[in-house]
Amino acid sequence: MAEAAKTSTAVTTSASAADDADEKEAPGVQLVHRHVFGLKGGVKGNVHFTDETHLLYPAGHNTILYHADQKTQIRVYPGSEGSEGITCLAASPNRKFLAVCERFQERAVCYIFDVNTGKRRRGQLSFADCDAKEYVCAAFSAENKFLITQGGPPDWTLILWSWDKARPHGAVKVSNLTGSVIHECSFNPQDSSLVCVIGDGVFKFFRLQEGSFKGIPNQLNKLREASNQNYVCHTWLNDDRLIVCSEAGDILLFDSGGEFKMVLPCSPGEVRSLLCVTAFNKGFIAGGEKGVVTFYERSDDPKEMFRKHKVVRLDATSSMSDPNANNNSGPGVGAVTSTTLSPSDEILAIATSNNQLLTLSLSPTDLLKAEDSAVENALTSFHSGPILGLDVCVRKPLVVTCGGDKSVRIWNYIEKTQELCKFFGEEAFSVAFHPSGFHLIVGFSDKLSLMNLLMEDLRTYKEIPIKACRECRFSNGGQFFAAVNSNTIQVYKTYTCEVVCNLRGHQSKVKSVCWTVDDSRLVSTGADGATYEYDIIKEGRRISEWSQKGTSFSSVIVYTSSDASSQSTTLYVTGTDKMLKEVQNSQLTNYLESNVALGQLALATQTRALIAGVAEPDLPGSLRCFTFPLNGDWTEYQAHSAPVSRIRITWDELFLFSAGDDGCLCIFELRKAGSKAGQNREAALGYADEILVTRAFLDDKQAVLLDLERQVEELNSRIVFQLRHRDGYHKEKMAEMQEKYSEEIETERRKFEVLREEKQEMEMVYEDNIRNHEETHQKQTRELEESFQQKMLVEVQRYQKLAQDLDREKQEWEAQHSALLQEHAAVIENMRQDAEKEQKTNRERQDRIIKEKEEAFKHHQETLAQLETDADREIEELKEMYEQKLAHEKDDKVRLRGQAGIHQKHFDDLQRDMQKKEEEVRKEEDKSRKAEEKIVNLMKDKDSNVKEIKERDKTIADKEQRIYDLKKQNQELEKFRFVLDYKIKELKAQIDPKTADIASMKTQTQAMDDELSDYMRKNKQLALSISQLQMKQRALQEEIKSQKRRLRDDLALINRFKQDISDCMETISEPKALKESVTALYRKYVQGGAKRQDFDTDMQKEYNRQRDYLEKSVDSLKRKLEKDSQAHRIDNMRIMQENVSLIREINDLRREINNLKHERTAQELANINQSNGAGAGAQAERELALQREEIEELARHLAELEAGAPRPLSGDPAAAWPPADRTVPVSAAPVAEAATGGTAKLASAEAPESSQTLPAEPAGGAEEGGTQ
Repeated sequence: MAEAAKTSTAVTTSASAADDADEKEAPGVQLVHRHVFGLKGGVKGNVHFTDETHLLYPAGHNTILYHADQKTQIRVYPGSEGSEGITCLAASPNRKFLAVCERFQERAVCYIFDVNTGKRRRGQLSFADCDAKEYVCAAFSAENKFLITQGGPPDWTLILWSWDKARPHGAVKVSNLTGSVIHECSFNPQDSSLVCVIGDGVFKFFRLQEGSFKGIPNQLNKLREASNQNYVCHTWLNDDRLIVCSEAGDILLFDSGGEFKMVLPCSPGEVRSLLCVTAFNKGFIAGGEKGVVTFYERSDDPKEMFRKHKVVRLDATSSMSDPNANNNSGPGVGAVTSTTLSPSDEILAIATSNNQLLTLSLSPTDLLKAEDSAVENALTSFHSGPILGLDVCVRKPLVVTCGGDKSVRIWNYIEKTQELCKFFGEEAFSVAFHPSGFHLIVGFSDKLSLMNLLMEDLRTYKEIPIKACRECRFSNGGQFFAAVNSNTIQVYKTYTCEVVCNLRGHQSKVKSVCWTVDDSRLVSTGADGATYEYDIIKEGRRISEWSQKGTSFSSVIVYTSSDASSQSTTLYVTGTDKMLKEVQNSQLTNYLESNVALGQLALATQTRALIAGVAEPDLPGSLRCFTFPLNGDWTEYQAHSAPVSRIRITWDELFLFSAGDDGCLCIFELRKAGSKAGQNREAALGYADEILVTRAFLDDKQAVLLDLERQVEELNSRIVFQLRHRDGYHKEKMAEMQEKYSEEIETERRKFEVLREEKQEMEMVYEDNIRNHEETHQKQTRELEESFQQKMLVEVQRYQKLAQDLDREKQEWEAQHSALLQEHAAVIENMRQDAEKEQKTNRERQDRIIKEKEEAFKHHQETLAQLETDADREIEELKEMYEQKLAHEKDDKVRLRGQAGIHQKHFDDLQRDMQKKEEEVRKEEDKSRKAEEKIVNLMKDKDSNVKEIKERDKTIADKEQRIYDLKKQNQELEKFRFVLDYKIKELKAQIDPKTADIASMKTQTQAMDDELSDYMRKNKQLALSISQLQMKQRALQEEIKSQKRRLRDDLALINRFKQDISDCMETISEPKALKESVTALYRKYVQGGAKRQDFDTDMQKEYNRQRDYLEKSVDSLKRKLEKDSQAHRIDNMRIMQENVSLIREINDLRREINNLKHERTAQELANINQSNGAGAGAQAERELALQREEIEELARHLAELEAGAPRPLSGDPAAAWPPADRTVPVSAAPVAEAATGGTAKLASAEAPESSQTLPAEPAGGAEEGGTQ
């Protein structure tokens, strides 16, 4: 195929010239690999680790070296030109070399790459005596010196290579007589001379001896011959044992020499549950159908050897592992086809049949988690089927693809990530990206959907009934889009979805459309071999056309010259004729023969390059870069393993994207020769970073944010409380544990002393026993030695006799063996000579038959050509002869028909004359009379006929004059119609802006009405809030008045209590009178006994009440926050802060009042208990007076603060003031403050005022107090 591609009109660089480079240069432009999204799933051993972070895998017709930490592809190993695809990969044990096996039409080839440098080693591994077109498996030896390759059908040859010298050492056919399929081959990692091969009913061991394979018999074929198992995979364990898995689900264990041990009891026993197997430090890992990965670990039980440890189902975790996936998880990952472990056995890489590449963490912490926690995509999820649609955005670095897996995916080609993936219920045939990056068009089987690209979703906003649209394109400006509906192209306005025009003309399905640079024209081509150019501005009028019958075109691009004097367009089309054609002004001006089918085209006018994708069935899809304008030079780049389905170029012509039927998306950088990477992008406009989201999404995010903030506040309060509680609890526990451990240590010390004494006693007893046993043992040893000496004498004599017999039999065997070897060698030599003779005869016969076949074929072709020529000539001669005869016969027929008519007329005349004669004979007289009358009548008829003829001639002349006048009038009307059409168009052009202005004014009016209604609604809400605030203000004023009254009553009570105490002090010298006065004082002021309250119950109730109140307050705040305007938030925050500070001061004043009350009561009681005379009473009076003054001053300060406190103007009043009817017992206040993180300490349970109630603190105040 490579020779066929190098025609006289197209020159390509050879593959050998690019062995040491991963970039091939064209005369003016080059394509540089940047990234590949995808994985080729049908490759044996298609994933390998080179170290902990570097991963090798095939993608398209290339092999990729991927850096997992940096998320970049650091090296690309391209496939060979002329090959039919990569079949298998193998990495050397030292992870420095890579073997890539490729399929060729003539013979399979294997190439060796240096992983670090990316260079391909000189020479290729191709075995001349092997007829296989592909290698199905390859493996390196443990010392990295040798390589084995397993050939495919028809001969299934196993070949041993010294790969550094590209030289084969030996080969052997390993399949059975029926030609069963061979699946895998490998070296023993501990013994490189031992090779294992497995396949469908095939399990063989070979020993490498002097560069050749020697078969080793094994028991497996005898033990399992009847079942005829299909062995699909195997692996060597770390202890040099072999695990072999069958398609039926059996796991077979072998030792290092290939001896069959057992079928493991832990075998799953399900069909195709074991498709690949990999060893790791604890056992082995197996993968199978439905994305099941099973871990088997060693067991201490010798009967089972291994046990099933864990099962991971990848299908259940694929959607969770991809954060960009949307809706359902699509077709799933499929079957596990290949696995590999990192050098540290901590990461498992998994390749599946649906072209997915996953990683599974094997660290102990991850394995203990749920099975879906450690599985993730190595890079991102890929397409699992062919890519059918591709387009690129202008304002954002995004690419969209759709494929046969019913998914639409958005890729970021700068960050090399997948932005979004959404699966649908039906297959998507085509896709188009709006230049703004906000809209998409997706063609499904029954409709064409217009979608908005949101931040995390694709949302449909319009559906157009176009079935199976396989081609759709936005215009370059984005104002129009064209969609193909079978053989018709429909052009719509993007933002109104109005039909601009319907473009018809194609007789078959339209395959490709393309817009010109100014969006004024649209070109198309189809399966009918026609190419049309339409003028969209002139209602889709066809400007030019060109067709070639018998050819189905697949792609068309248009180039518009920049010459202002002549705006000419040039079309470039390609199709099934394997040619690239240039069409200008409906004429074919140039063409290039490519010898392969070219599918898609893309044009880079600035870099002067035209890129075409190869779409040859069953061959890799490469990219050909032609110089522009076309001069015959082109360069081929390896890209896909299947035909190229789509190609796109970015607007700045920096990047090229190609998609293929292999499900891969390749990204190339278009670089001019000599320029640096990104040089053309420096002066360009930066990419847009705006995203499209819905209002509901923002509302949800805002609600979630508020909820999270509330949860954070609650958690902070809860954590502070829990930490304090835990600190106290831990201190108590530490004290208990220290005391407990001290007691246990003392107990253990006493036990240790007792055990040490017992140990000493037991040592003395055991020493005595040992001495006794030693004496007995020495005696028995002497007796055994004497008996053994006698037995040895007898055995020596027997050995000497057997040695003599062995020497005699060995000599006889060697003589027989040498005779047999000579006889066998002679037989082999005879058979070899006979085989060579027969082979030579067969080759001569084959050559003779081939020559005869060629001569016969050539003779047949010449005879066939001569016969066709003679037949054509005879046909032409006969045709001419019969045409002449037919013409003569037609002339004779016409002539005879005229003569027959004349004769018939003459005969009729004669008959009439005869009748007249007879009548004249019979009635001669009557005839004479009648003849005269007839003459008169005929004369009258003649006159009338002449007159009628004249009248009709005159009528005909009048009608012809009328027709002439009508034609002139019609021409005048046509002129008027043309003028009126032009005026109508002008009027429409004038009406359209006015209509748009009217529509915009209506929209503005509607917006203003909505805004006015919104303002009215907000005014009503504000009025309602003001009325509520006024009501709460009045309630708070009443509450303040009641508190003042209560304070006055308390002061009066205090004065009365002081007066009674002073009266009581007068009787202090008389104990009996003092006792009576104190008793009366107690009965007067203490009506009932002081009851100890259940603090625990009150604390819990108060905590629940405060928690309910806080929750209700938070809910109320959330509702009000959504309704309030942004303009009131600053005032609300200021008022809230002022209220909080005032409430904090009020709380401080309350605590000070309570403390002063307690100090005063304690001081008074102390003064009562003192009995040191009237001096102490005077001192108490002075202290009481000072305390009264201080209390009055504090009360005045409190009244001033309450009078000067501002009132909330808007927002939720509940956020600043609690309801007037909610009260909190003073004794329970510490509980409420502890639940909210407060630090205030109110403790007066014993005072008479403990049952006094105060207004409950609001949520805001409690929180501020907790953080003070």
